[in-house]
Amino acid sequence: MARRHLLILAVFNVALSGALPGLAEQHACSGVAVEVISGDTAADKDVCEAARLAAQLFASCELPDLQHVVQVELVKELPEGCNAQFHCGESRIEMLMPSAMSRQRSREGAFSFVEDDVFFRSVVVHELAHAVMDPVPCPFDDCIVADEYIAYAMQVMSLPPSLQEKFGERPSAGQPVSRDKLSELMLSMSPDGFAQDVWAHLKQRLDACVYIGKVAARDILLDRERFDRD
Repeated sequence: MARRHLLILAVFNVALSGALPGLAEQHACSGVAVEVISGDTAADKDVCEAARLAAQLFASCELPDLQHVVQVELVKELPEGCNAQFHCGESRIEMLMPSAMSRQRSREGAFSFVEDDVFFRSVVVHELAHAVMDPVPCPFDDCIVADEYIAYAMQVMSLPPSLQEKFGERPSAGQPVSRDKLSELMLSMSPDGFAQDVWAHLKQRLDACVYIGKVAARDILLDRERFDRD
């Protein structure tokens, strides 16, 4: 009886560590420095395909390369309104599993018309953009506006051309978007509105990738010093 209890305890401990087959196994994506932890073969494939697309987009816009392997962990739950989160300084992303993201994502937001599978892969691209920008020095306390600008720009650029065009369709389409409108306040009040302004602002540039590269290099500063912080 004691040996049976020990065996049960051993299996329980292994399960907690994620080492049992079908649980949280690591899957290395070929051709890109990304590992997926999910236990779902189809989800692993989606993440890896999105990661390879992200690498191509980043290279075309002269974003930095990943300095470390990024671990993408797919989970069943995140706080309400959150589809994914990048952990600064840890090269780690938590994302909802595709089925969980389908249930939780906004059906009224800027990306509401994008099908679930395409949206899922675009979120991977968004979070990997944060990963490549994480080590880049910022002349201020942080460069949240610039980094979200890049992340949303890459997310929309990862969509098929027809969906990129549709993303740009809104009542104010065609009206100039000034750099001053791209603020931390706007980002916090309306992330979807910020994303749409990013795309509209970027479409006004002669060369979108050249502009993104300059933002990434901190040659163009979208943030400013915030003296109201401690």
